[in-house]
Amino acid sequence: MTGLGRWAGLGRRLGDVLGALLAPSSRCALLGFPDYGNVGDSAIWLGARTLLTELGAEVVYTAGHHDFHPAALAERLPSGTILLTGGGNLGDLWPSHQRMREDVIGAFPGHRIIQLPQSVHFGDPAALARARAVFDAHPDLILLLRDGPSLRAARRAFRAPSLLAPDCAFAMNGMPRLGRPERGILWLRRADHESAAQAEPDPDGGVYRTDWVGQEGADAAWAAAALAVRQRIAAASSDVRRTAGGGAVAELAEAQDRHAELQLRRGCRLLGSAEAVVTDRLHGHLLSLLLGLPHVVIDDRHGKVGGYWRTWGHDRHRSVTRRAPDVDRALRTAAALLADPDTPRPDRGG
Repeated sequence: MTGLGRWAGLGRRLGDVLGALLAPSSRCALLGFPDYGNVGDSAIWLGARTLLTELGAEVVYTAGHHDFHPAALAERLPSGTILLTGGGNLGDLWPSHQRMREDVIGAFPGHRIIQLPQSVHFGDPAALARARAVFDAHPDLILLLRDGPSLRAARRAFRAPSLLAPDCAFAMNGMPRLGRPERGILWLRRADHESAAQAEPDPDGGVYRTDWVGQEGADAAWAAAALAVRQRIAAASSDVRRTAGGGAVAELAEAQDRHAELQLRRGCRLLGSAEAVVTDRLHGHLLSLLLGLPHVVIDDRHGKVGGYWRTWGHDRHRSVTRRAPDVDRALRTAAALLADPDTPRPDRGG
């Protein structure tokens, strides 16, 4: 694993924000484990887990969207802090995530609840009104937002204190080492409803287009390891549901972390398979930064990527990253980065 280098300061900033909200040796729960193939959400999970360890918090319960049981949480954490994982799903873009968030906030009014750094988007006024009713009724809810537009939206919409903090991926303690590149340019493009509707040119033979929500970047060994860890998660989750005992909780958390590590390794392997990346995924951008990969960023449909870029001044790092308004110019910019002998290249293994 390689370190986070120049980006470690963002992890420290996040630690300062969260450390001011968590007392030393706090007992807490972390909810929202990403039991799916989105590499960015796995990086967020790993960063949150690392940060809580560094802050000395005792995580006594973890759960994903499909194995969360309020009774088990109440038994393991009769008092303390509930943390909801970060990401880009606060709002109505991903309803199942928002439903779980609102269910937890509504069911645990006696606990402090901290929403880890999120982006916010509500397109439906009724969904916003429903969230506002739940959020505003909680006496100790704190929202962390990872970009300026989301911070302003949260402060307009909700009574809860809203604070700016970097994405949790910057709290990870290292990154996988890259191998040798197999292609010139990787075009990592969203294949869901957050993708911007753009006319797309036909890429030439040096460009490989894909997304990372399936098993792209995996090999047979990875697939076998992923199957084994999913089985561990299912077994441990069943044990937690039956007993809520500490041993079962620890086994579940360890298996969840292993799943997230596998997803991160797969995603970094995919990014590192090219000499340069073009992407409209926020974590395609953030992980490329952490890996030192030359890359070009296109905005998503709702401006999440651009909002994060502007908030944290990523334009200061133009030697390795650029923005482009559309795919055609992004591909040409990526080719120009590769042709420039002054463009920094990442350290790679054999």
